[in-house]
Amino acid sequence: MPSTTVHIPEDTLSRLDEIAKRRGVSRNRVVNEALEQAVIRDKGEWPQGFFERSADGATQAEIEEATRELERTVVASRRNRGAVLL
Repeated sequence: MPSTTVHIPEDTLSRLDEIAKRRGVSRNRVVNEALEQAVIRDKGEWPQGFFERSADGATQAEIEEATRELERTVVASRRNRGAVLL
Protein backbone atom coordinates (compact mmCIF):
# COMPACT_ATOMS: atom_id res chain seq x y z
CA MET A 1 0.00 0.00 0.00
CA PRO A 2 1.42 3.42 -0.89
CA SER A 3 2.12 5.90 1.88
CA THR A 4 2.01 9.67 2.15
CA THR A 5 2.87 12.37 4.63
CA VAL A 6 0.10 14.48 6.11
CA HIS A 7 0.60 17.42 8.44
CA ILE A 8 -2.00 17.39 11.22
CA PRO A 9 -2.38 20.14 13.83
CA GLU A 10 -1.31 19.01 17.29
CA ASP A 11 -4.75 19.40 18.89
CA THR A 12 -6.40 17.41 16.08
CA LEU A 13 -3.76 14.70 16.41
CA SER A 14 -4.43 14.46 20.15
CA ARG A 15 -8.15 14.04 19.52
CA LEU A 16 -7.40 11.48 16.80
CA ASP A 17 -5.29 9.48 19.26
CA GLU A 18 -8.12 9.61 21.82
CA ILE A 19 -10.57 8.24 19.26
CA ALA A 20 -8.17 5.47 18.24
CA LYS A 21 -7.54 4.50 21.86
CA ARG A 22 -11.25 4.52 22.73
CA ARG A 23 -12.03 2.32 19.71
CA GLY A 24 -9.03 0.07 20.27
CA VAL A 25 -7.65 0.60 16.77
CA SER A 26 -4.62 2.28 15.26
CA ARG A 27 -4.39 5.94 14.34
CA ASN A 28 -3.85 4.82 10.76
CA ARG A 29 -7.15 2.90 10.74
CA VAL A 30 -9.12 5.90 12.05
CA VAL A 31 -7.57 8.16 9.41
CA ASN A 32 -8.22 5.66 6.61
CA GLU A 33 -11.87 5.18 7.66
CA ALA A 34 -12.40 8.94 7.79
CA LEU A 35 -10.81 9.40 4.39
CA GLU A 36 -12.91 6.60 2.91
CA GLN A 37 -16.09 8.28 4.22
CA ALA A 38 -14.96 11.63 2.80
CA VAL A 39 -14.41 10.04 -0.61
CA ILE A 40 -17.83 8.36 -0.47
CA ARG A 41 -19.52 11.65 0.47
CA ASP A 42 -17.76 13.41 -2.37
CA LYS A 43 -19.02 10.81 -4.86
CA GLY A 44 -22.57 11.32 -3.67
CA GLU A 45 -22.85 7.77 -2.39
CA TRP A 46 -24.60 6.84 0.85
CA PRO A 47 -22.32 5.73 3.72
CA GLN A 48 -22.17 1.99 4.29
CA GLY A 49 -25.11 0.85 6.43
CA PHE A 50 -27.02 4.13 5.99
CA PHE A 51 -30.26 2.39 5.00
CA GLU A 52 -30.03 -0.43 7.52
CA ARG A 53 -32.89 -0.38 10.00
CA SER A 54 -31.28 -0.34 13.41
CA ALA A 55 -33.80 1.78 15.28
CA ASP A 56 -35.95 0.21 17.95
CA GLY A 57 -39.73 0.24 17.52
CA ALA A 58 -40.35 3.57 19.28
CA THR A 59 -37.55 5.30 17.42
CA GLN A 60 -38.70 3.84 14.12
CA ALA A 61 -42.23 5.13 14.76
CA GLU A 62 -40.83 8.60 15.48
CA ILE A 63 -38.82 8.51 12.24
CA GLU A 64 -41.89 7.47 10.26
CA GLU A 65 -44.00 10.25 11.82
CA ALA A 66 -41.27 12.83 11.11
CA THR A 67 -41.19 11.62 7.50
CA ARG A 68 -44.97 12.02 7.17
CA GLU A 69 -44.76 15.51 8.71
CA LEU A 70 -42.01 16.48 6.26
CA GLU A 71 -44.10 15.19 3.37
CA ARG A 72 -47.15 17.19 4.56
CA THR A 73 -45.03 20.34 4.84
CA VAL A 74 -43.56 19.88 1.36
CA VAL A 75 -46.98 19.25 -0.18
CA ALA A 76 -48.49 22.26 1.62
CA SER A 77 -45.65 24.52 0.48
CA ARG A 78 -45.82 23.66 -3.20
CA ARG A 79 -46.66 26.44 -5.58
CA ASN A 80 -48.09 23.98 -8.11
CA ARG A 81 -50.84 22.29 -6.11
CA GLY A 82 -51.49 19.91 -8.99
CA ALA A 83 -48.10 18.20 -8.65
CA VAL A 84 -47.98 14.47 -8.00
CA LEU A 85 -47.90 13.62 -4.31
CA LEU A 86 -44.73 12.09 -2.88
